[in-house]
Amino acid sequence: MSTFLVCCENSLQNIQRERDAKVAVMQEKEKSILAECELKRLHGELKTYVASTECSNPVIIQAHKEAGDPAMNLVYLITAYRLAIAERIDKRILSEAEANLMWAQLISRVNTERLERDIAAEQQRARIAQSYEALLKGLGTWQTFPKPPMQENAAAPGQSASTPERTQAISRTPITCYQNGLGITCR
Repeated sequence: MSTFLVCCENSLQNIQRERDAKVAVMQEKEKSILAECELKRLHGELKTYVASTECSNPVIIQAHKEAGDPAMNLVYLITAYRLAIAERIDKRILSEAEANLMWAQLISRVNTERLERDIAAEQQRARIAQSYEALLKGLGTWQTFPKPPMQENAAAPGQSASTPERTQAISRTPITCYQNGLGITCR
């Protein structure tokens, strides 16, 4: 049984490592494509800020999808906002400094939203953990109920009846469960 628990714990750790690796790859792709498209614009290969944004946005969206980003709506918002800023720069409605300020304000708001979502998700996980804890505490109640007399003394056809010693031994070794983070260990 302990092998199963170690297996599950290692599995959860592996899942977290995979997620972290996907996020790192996503961030690297994002930085790389932004730099690549900006260099193309600076070297004249892409003529406008809009062209540079259109060069990078699809790759950014795909990288977030591949990483399993749970907030794709925010990614779509960011990429659409980038395009709107680029259009205004190209039309000389915004300077680069004004665009950078607008961009910083959006990123601040998006980061706040992501943090609020993370907090809400953590609170949900805590509620689930509390319900598991209540369930585990309830196991002690289940253990105190005596078996119906027919089950203690009567055997099913083809089986031998439980001996009183065996029944007492089973009732003296209850299963106890403990919660460890999101994992549960029963012994």
